[in-house]
Amino acid sequence: MTDEHGTAAGAAGDAGAVRGGTSATPGGAAAPGGAAAAGGGTSAAARYKETIGLARTAAEQLRAWEQAREQQLYAEIQAAEENVTVAAEAEEAIADRARRWWSMARDNVARLSWLDVGADPEPVTTARGEQASRYADDIRPAYHELTQAVLKLGWRAR
Repeated sequence: MTDEHGTAAGAAGDAGAVRGGTSATPGGAAAPGGAAAAGGGTSAAARYKETIGLARTAAEQLRAWEQAREQQLYAEIQAAEENVTVAAEAEEAIADRARRWWSMARDNVARLSWLDVGADPEPVTTARGEQASRYADDIRPAYHELTQAVLKLGWRAR
């Protein structure tokens, strides 16, 4: 019998294959647990160590990624909390400004005995926060128009 290189395989080689050696079996197939089954001469212990090493490396990389992601999310949460705080302060400032303008307008019209002012206005929940400055800027001309209208009424309309 000859192997793949054309050399003769002796009886001792066949006997070694039967006992779990590294030579080919009499049928030409590799013996289970032999060199061909072990991955080209690598022992099972070496493959195990390599697998464990890769698993350990993957676990360390995953841990590092998770820690970096945790820090990134923490920073994003902090920034969002700061944005919420700033927006809440801006909302309170705009609401206070609107209350002052409403108070001045109410005082201005209070001299008109025939006009009932009614309840204070409620905040509009559908207002857009990014347009708050435009809304606030629209109050001044509206108040000025109201003041001019009250003055034009004169003392007879009061």
